[in-house]
Formats: sequence, structure tokens, C-alpha cells
Amino acid sequence: VVVDGRGHTVYVLTADGHSNTLCQDASGCTKLWPDLPLPDGTSGAKAATGIDASKLSTMKESDGETYPTYNGWLMYEFAGDSGPAQSNGEGIHSFGGTWYALDASGHLVQPAAPTASTPTISSSNGY
Repeated sequence: VVVDGRGHTVYVLTADGHSNTLCQDASGCTKLWPDLPLPDGTSGAKAATGIDASKLSTMKESDGETYPTYNGWLMYEFAGDSGPAQSNGEGIHSFGGTWYALDASGHLVQPAAPTASTPTISSSNGY
């Protein structure tokens, strides 16, 4: 999954699986899902190993801040992840959508679909 410079999983919020849903300060969203504004004087994020630099961009929001995007997705952290390599926010439904991590190709990381299995009953009585 995509992580920030500190190794923390980044998440996106989407209501439809295809477009961003904004996490805003006014709703309290960014208290649980901190946004990742670029530091003052920085014009863009830098791609580290495994990240496709062509998918890394920025978006300027109405608050005047510039935020990094990956494959068009605005990225956030989750306050419930206390350190690197955690993904406790994956699949949480809140603030008008569902939170997903991103894979290196810029797609949502979603749980695998359950596989159907047929229960088998076995007994010596033939049923």
C-alpha cells in the first residue's frame, strides 16, 4: 500500500469507489483522518521507491492549502494508526463514504470477495 514519508498508510475517502469525497475540518473529519498538506514552500510531493511518479500530483483546496494526490485521490492518515505499517482505517464507513488504502498502481485496496463454498455433510448413515 501507499505510505507517507513516515511509513504511515494513507487513505482515501470515496462514496462511490470512483471519486474523492472530501474530509473537511468543519465536520470534524480531519480530527480522525488528518489531511496531508504540503509544507510551505514545497511545490510537490516526491515519489519514493515503488511509487509511480507520474501518478503523484497536487490539488489546491478552498482552504488555500496544497495537498498531494495519487492517481487523482486526495490522501489522509488515520488517527487510529499509531505507527508505520498499520492499516486500521481500511474499510471504515464514516463521513459520507468508505475509507480505503491505495495500492502502488493507485487503485483502492478492497477486501477480497468472499468465496462461496458448499457445505459437505458426511456420515456413515448416507445422509
